[in-house]
Amino acid sequence: MQEKGGLDLLGESTYLLSNLNPEPFSHSCPVPLSTARCGERLRVVEVRPGSPACLRLREMGLCESAEVCKLSDGSALVCIVQGVRLAIARKLGADVLVQPL
Repeated sequence: MQEKGGLDLLGESTYLLSNLNPEPFSHSCPVPLSTARCGERLRVVEVRPGSPACLRLREMGLCESAEVCKLSDGSALVCIVQGVRLAIARKLGADVLVQPL
């Protein structure tokens, strides 16, 4: 370990890293489905009404208060909604706001 001016550099960086929050978002802050983590159970908070496919997303079950589990994260987002696997474009996933359960 190297000290500079009485400060343990390795210990300081370890302290700073240990205080970082590994969660990408808190339970109170909705985020787009496209940025949510895979494998996490989520609840849909809002489907943005300005989305061109808003009505279609709602018809497929991605509506407010629906439970979603995001399975994969690529150019298409694969999710389980009401027991059915759905794949939607990443761009559409940005219009669905979710919170972790």
